[in-house]
Amino acid sequence: MLYRRLALEWLFVLLLATMLVGFAAAGGWTRAVDNRLYDMAAGWAAPAPDERILLIEIDDASLHAIGRWPWSRDVHRRLLDRLTPAEPLAIGYDVLLLEPSADDVALAAAMRRAGNVYLPGFVQRDRTQEADAGLIPPVPVIAGAARGIGVAEVMLDDDGTVRRADASIRLDGRLVPQMVAQMARQVDPQARWVEDAPFLLPFARGDGFRRVSFVNVLNGEVPAALLRGRIILVGATGGGMGDRFAVPGSAGHLMPGVRIQANLLNALLGGDRIARPSMGWLVLLSLLPTWLMLLAFLRLRPAANLRLAIIAPAVIVMISLSLVPLAHLWFPPGAALLGAVLVYALWGWRRLAAVSMFMGQQAAALQADPGMIARLIPREPMADTVAVEATQLQDIISQLRGLRRFTADIVERLPDATLVVAADDRIVLANGTAHRLFGRDVDAQPFADFIARVRDGADCDGDRISRPGGPTLVMTEAPLSGGGRIVRLADMTDLQRATDEREEVLQFLSHDLRSPHAAILTLLEARSMEGEEGPTAPVLTERIHTHARHGLRLADDFVQLARARRRPITLEPVDLPDVVREAIDMVWPKAQARAITIAPHGDDGETWVMGDHAMLLRATVNLLDNAVKFAPEGARVDVTVMIDDADGSGHDRARLIVIGPGPRMPPGRVDRPFALYAEGRDVGGGESIGLGLAFVQATAMRHGGTASYHYDPERGPTFTITVPLAAPEDS
Repeated sequence: MLYRRLALEWLFVLLLATMLVGFAAAGGWTRAVDNRLYDMAAGWAAPAPDERILLIEIDDASLHAIGRWPWSRDVHRRLLDRLTPAEPLAIGYDVLLLEPSADDVALAAAMRRAGNVYLPGFVQRDRTQEADAGLIPPVPVIAGAARGIGVAEVMLDDDGTVRRADASIRLDGRLVPQMVAQMARQVDPQARWVEDAPFLLPFARGDGFRRVSFVNVLNGEVPAALLRGRIILVGATGGGMGDRFAVPGSAGHLMPGVRIQANLLNALLGGDRIARPSMGWLVLLSLLPTWLMLLAFLRLRPAANLRLAIIAPAVIVMISLSLVPLAHLWFPPGAALLGAVLVYALWGWRRLAAVSMFMGQQAAALQADPGMIARLIPREPMADTVAVEATQLQDIISQLRGLRRFTADIVERLPDATLVVAADDRIVLANGTAHRLFGRDVDAQPFADFIARVRDGADCDGDRISRPGGPTLVMTEAPLSGGGRIVRLADMTDLQRATDEREEVLQFLSHDLRSPHAAILTLLEARSMEGEEGPTAPVLTERIHTHARHGLRLADDFVQLARARRRPITLEPVDLPDVVREAIDMVWPKAQARAITIAPHGDDGETWVMGDHAMLLRATVNLLDNAVKFAPEGARVDVTVMIDDADGSGHDRARLIVIGPGPRMPPGRVDRPFALYAEGRDVGGGESIGLGLAFVQATAMRHGGTASYHYDPERGPTFTITVPLAAPEDS
């Protein structure tokens, strides 16, 4: 909901800012700022003055020497007669000669002798109309002698400053060239420029153009070499002439009209004009920073947005100013600056309003929830509304964090591996049991990838997953009301093992215990058929005894194993070497019958352990009995009792080791040598169900120890029982 509201606010700000910046760029709302920035940059693009341009100034010295203005036409004739022998390239006479005079014919003759004199006309303006009324040329006799008649107009901006110029102006529906444009065309016929397109006028750098006083030229004090090959402009610069205009500060603030004409001539000859983009491009370029900033505001954080709002105007101004000297292009940055400031203010205001409304709504909704404790935040007289709402939301978030910790603690303490899966099928929470079983990378993992990894290589039967060499897991799921689910992977290894053992017990009872009894019944039936005095009666009797003893031994081993696993035992100090001696005495008859020697080893002293004497004795007898049973006749069985710290735990333990030169266990039993009902063969070749070794392992585990098997090709099978030593006070 907040995102949709912010998106609408963003569109509103975009449309409003686009309209305001577009109107500002098209209407020149920021012209004052743009002019100040341009005046600063104009000096950086100032071209070098053309060495051919020479100004003959009607300055204060000339007015003092010749007399008050206006002068007689004879004075101007005499000046032209001084210039003609020097053969200048062109002469621009920036003096209005509109009224007839007695000396007009002589002046016209001097102009014809020069052959390259250009004169300005007077632009008569109709103040009641926007258009110009027309051009008033000089008196006909003089106009006919001039090389060309143009205008000597300057363009003033709204603040009265000359920044722009044009090569011609439109009068009475036709283009009338500037006087200096005609001179530039004569000097350089290949010059190309747009006749009616105004441009920004770059003023020449430094002191500008070469200048001489009118009176000095008139008196012959200026050498002809200085005048030869020059483009001469004659015009007024003296005080009180009224021909001064405001120019950018980099050009000197005030400048006579003839010098402005000289700068226009310099720009036309050198092609150093500063262009401006068209109105369409100006609007587009002004809007571009606004649009980019709004796009950035969608992705950046508030601190980054603030830095962007500070940096963007500086970058805009820097680019705009640098384009003047580098590309002779002026892009007015005022509208873009207005957009940068405006869009940050608008976006900050609307986003704050949207977030404030959202926080208020969410706080009210959360406080209305039965599981939340609403806490009223006292509103101080000068308190900020957003701050109060943020405080309320912070309090609610603290409660939510507490609830999440409470939920996480519950999940963490569940005994089974438990996963919380979000609606997007990604694991968002896993307890410690899951981490121990599947690793720390469970969190934030897609559930599909996780379960595929768990099932990889496992025996799967529906929701039951049996991992090789690992636990047996049963997966159950419980959906959540808000989407997602809780997945439980219960460890059913012990239950599965108990189930397997129950099946094995049933198989044992149905097969292994029934087999000897069935054989006995068969033999008895055979004996009854032959009679008590039959020739095979002694053999049958011996077979009956053998099967009966085997059945009793199986039953006794099964009962002893069950007791060793389940019944409580009473631990008391037991001397382990003494237990070994008793076991050797019990197995001695079988060993003697096969000529096998049982050799005890170890310290001659006592080795006391806390244990059950009967269980330890039976386990030792089982190991010795197996060693004697599988060893070849005449071999030796070694039994050793020793004390060491083989497991590195820092606690001394007693180790009972039985080594006999028997065969290696079958391949199917090597991995589980102490397993109940494991695959095996007895010495006679019959099947062995592993009750004896299972009893050995059960005894070791009930005493807090371990049982292990290792096969040495040189010495044979090695069985080891490790149990903790008794404390000194117990022994």
